[in-house]
Amino acid sequence: MKSEHIKSIILSTLVAISLVLSYSLLSYQPAYDVMQNSNYDYVQNVSIGAKKQYKDVVVPTELIVHETNNHYLTTKQNNILPLYRALQKTEISSFSNITSKTSLENYQGITKGKNKVEIIFPTLIPIETLNKVLNIDSKRLQNVLFDRMIISLSTKQDDSTKIYFANESLNVLYEAIFDNSEVISAVEKVKNNYDHYIECSKFELDSGKFIYLPKKTVKLKTIEYLTSDIAIDKLKDAIFYDPSKVRKESSSSGDTFTDGTRLMTVSQLNRSLTFVNPTTAEDNSQSSSSLVERSFGFINQHGGWTDHYVLTSIEPDKSEVSFRFYVNNLPVYKNATISTKLGTDDVQTFKRPLYKFEYRMEKNESEVELMSGPQIMEVIKKNKTINESLIKDISIGYETIFNSEKETTMSQPYYSRAVELKPVWIIHYGDTYKKIDQDMLSRIGVNIVGLE
Repeated sequence: MKSEHIKSIILSTLVAISLVLSYSLLSYQPAYDVMQNSNYDYVQNVSIGAKKQYKDVVVPTELIVHETNNHYLTTKQNNILPLYRALQKTEISSFSNITSKTSLENYQGITKGKNKVEIIFPTLIPIETLNKVLNIDSKRLQNVLFDRMIISLSTKQDDSTKIYFANESLNVLYEAIFDNSEVISAVEKVKNNYDHYIECSKFELDSGKFIYLPKKTVKLKTIEYLTSDIAIDKLKDAIFYDPSKVRKESSSSGDTFTDGTRLMTVSQLNRSLTFVNPTTAEDNSQSSSSLVERSFGFINQHGGWTDHYVLTSIEPDKSEVSFRFYVNNLPVYKNATISTKLGTDDVQTFKRPLYKFEYRMEKNESEVELMSGPQIMEVIKKNKTINESLIKDISIGYETIFNSEKETTMSQPYYSRAVELKPVWIIHYGDTYKKIDQDMLSRIGVNIVGLE
């Protein structure tokens, strides 16, 4: 009996084990990588640079102090950020749309009157995006965009004071209040320093927009940096679903990478990358705030911030968002933007530079004297080839000049990796950017050369 009993126990145990194993096999689901085209889920755990917060890329790039007939401009972040950071620490509330109650004359008085400070962003920023940077009580605000904030230099130590948010292109104006306890010292610094800013002349464009250009000539140095390349393999691993299936082809113009549907093109000459994904449909109905969130998230997930980039363009009609490279407080043009075009559920196109700055080569710098604002406006008006109605803005920036573009016999091994930043006047002209080439001035005006 003992033997039969033991056999019975062993048989029962084997049957139980068999049942458990059968159930495990039937219910097993392998942990496949997520492959759906949703919110850049396919981006691998790869980092080519740094991850950032919204406050690092959503920043104002100009501050203007208005007196009765004088205007003072600064682009230096050490002048702008103390006030901007102070505003981030206070609560802004009680928003009220006063556009319909404000005549054009009053609008100009509120935004550009005596003792007013304009804090200006390089593009219209959605209130939902600003809310990620500032402490805004904006529950009743949706799909509203602003490109500047206005406060008064006469701000006192009260319980609260007024701040204005404006959309300059539409003359839209919102009034709000804020607890200014954190702002007083920052305003005092502006009061004490603005006479060291650049004194500007005021000009009105055909669009009705006012711009402020230096009254006198501006002297700036060319800047030369030694750069390094961003690892192509890391970018490939970051933006393809399955990097192991990506094939590489090389030609004299550069390299291409494809998994059969998506294509990544690398230009060694321009040191740039273009990624195209035709598998996602176009969607031009996305809100500006959604586009910014998706674009920022895509770049952040692979640590794509290799230098100081600023949110400079949101185009909902094209589903495009761009972040421009800034150096020495000024924008850089020609292969200096990270941009995305966003489809229904994935990134449709992605473009970026393939270089990052390492250190400044000060011994190679020289000084450039740029024309004054009045001189620039005069030569533009004399040039019959320039359609003034297409001018959206005029400002100073840097043009990138890769040393491979220069006529030189220099043979240092590092030389091809050096980038020169040349100060130039920039016209935002229609959907493009053009430089005003002072070296090609003529009696009829000035030559403008396309940059982007």
